[in-house]
Amino acid sequence: MIENDDYSGNDPLFYIIAGEVSGDALGAGIMRSLKEKTLGKARFAGIGGSQMSSEGLISLFRMEELSVIGIVGVIPRIPKFLKMIKETVKDIFRKDPVALITIDSKGFTLRVAKQVHARQKTKQGKIKLLHMVAPTVWAWRPGRAKEISKYLDHLMALFPFEPEYFTCHGLKTTFIGHPANETKKANGSRFRKSFSIPNDVMVLSLLPGSRSSEVNMLLPVFEETILELRKSYVNLHIVIPVVPSVEDEVKSITSKWNHDNVMLVGNQCNQDLFAASDFAIAASGTVTLELALAEVPTVVVYKGNAVNALIGHCLVNRDAIVLPNRILERPIFPLLLQNECNPQALVTSLMGLINTTFIGEEMKLASTEIRKSLNAGNDTSSNIAAQVIISELDIIDAVT
Repeated sequence: MIENDDYSGNDPLFYIIAGEVSGDALGAGIMRSLKEKTLGKARFAGIGGSQMSSEGLISLFRMEELSVIGIVGVIPRIPKFLKMIKETVKDIFRKDPVALITIDSKGFTLRVAKQVHARQKTKQGKIKLLHMVAPTVWAWRPGRAKEISKYLDHLMALFPFEPEYFTCHGLKTTFIGHPANETKKANGSRFRKSFSIPNDVMVLSLLPGSRSSEVNMLLPVFEETILELRKSYVNLHIVIPVVPSVEDEVKSITSKWNHDNVMLVGNQCNQDLFAASDFAIAASGTVTLELALAEVPTVVVYKGNAVNALIGHCLVNRDAIVLPNRILERPIFPLLLQNECNPQALVTSLMGLINTTFIGEEMKLASTEIRKSLNAGNDTSSNIAAQVIISELDIIDAVT
């Protein structure tokens, strides 16, 4: 744990917590926008990764300590999690920010927000509680919407269909748009040239996720899938973009593979890689949205341990797991869930996409529809979020 006691002063202090790579990117964007809207007066504390650190955050903990997936992944770490929550809440009240802004990673962030609320006399207490990235109540456990409405002041949603799930419980909810909609135009030819991949060779992107549990579950399945695909596509090129949080594990696992034309790249190359990709296999999550926007036909997978599989089967709305499918309300990406996620099924699903007539036209149409749906106005999601945050606060003198 890192402590920094130099948080005195009259300029507004914002406490921001992100627990995953995607949340770190969102947090960094909010920090930039708050700096701009407060004329450089905004100060920051909290928990984040490399992108938030580059904006000046000194993280209380290493962000990677919060990255856990599934019920079973959490259970062994409950004592540590409870201690981290307690220390985070203590740090928040010690630094006395004008607002606590939590981003995704709901197992940790919302528990912190709930405890902060409990320690304040009223819901209109001194520290405003805002959360970015709505819990996926439309996919599973809808009762969470009512629960978080009891202690949050404002929720910032990335998807247009989400506010209605929360406003009916009295929680102010604003659709701010999705940052994936703001990516710069990519260059697939540049990517292929940089890595000496011929233009006439098929490129398959494999995205095993950003958590250790996902990587360890999916990469062995992906390896067997490659072996089967190579029977039909001898020169197939495999590219695996790797996030820093699982880089060592991905390198360790793939170093044992005995395959030609398999390479790892940093995830900062994602947009150019997607533009260069013919197809993809991806763990469920935000990256499936990025792939849809990049017009890459994709098979979406999720595979957890047996206990998570049993719980998920009872609680999850299968039709809502794949973000592009949920937004469009039609299945453009096939989903392989738990035991369905095996090499034979992956090859079959991928070949189905490869052999689909006019797949390029279908993906182009889907991308256009999704992009339109995710647009919340003429500003970026970070700027809209910053304006929502400021609108909740009595700091007019600091931002004018």
